[in-house]
Amino acid sequence: MVQAFAAHPPCAVCGRPATHVELVAPGAKPADWADRSPQERDVFDAARQRHGDQQWWLIFSGIEAGNGIGDPIDLARATRIAAAFTEPYRFAAVTTAGFYDDAGFCGPCDAPYCHRHWNVSSTGYGTCPHGHGKSLDPFWWPDDL
Repeated sequence: MVQAFAAHPPCAVCGRPATHVELVAPGAKPADWADRSPQERDVFDAARQRHGDQQWWLIFSGIEAGNGIGDPIDLARATRIAAAFTEPYRFAAVTTAGFYDDAGFCGPCDAPYCHRHWNVSSTGYGTCPHGHGKSLDPFWWPDDL
């Protein structure tokens, strides 16, 4: 059975959260609800109402991008994400969640790194502290196309 959670895999260098992954159960509010502005709460409530209050909700903040107030997801995806973020966090499991940036994890290192330690270029390509690289920004597009 899937349960709501908020995961913050710690950066292997500094210990700060590398990313934020949160599953919000149907009808529930995000973990940081009390800290959100009234406008953010209104937007979340309106989106939730538009998509149905019995829908799972995913909130993600990655290395270079995120999904703001979140997106509705089906039970199958919620189940896959919950299984991927069972501690101890490992790249092999986290990559099954399907996040573009693998939630800040470097595969060869089997460790997550925060934005500060990914050394991200202006093109959205990042290298971990050990020199392994990958694209971290799903929205980057070259200006010259």
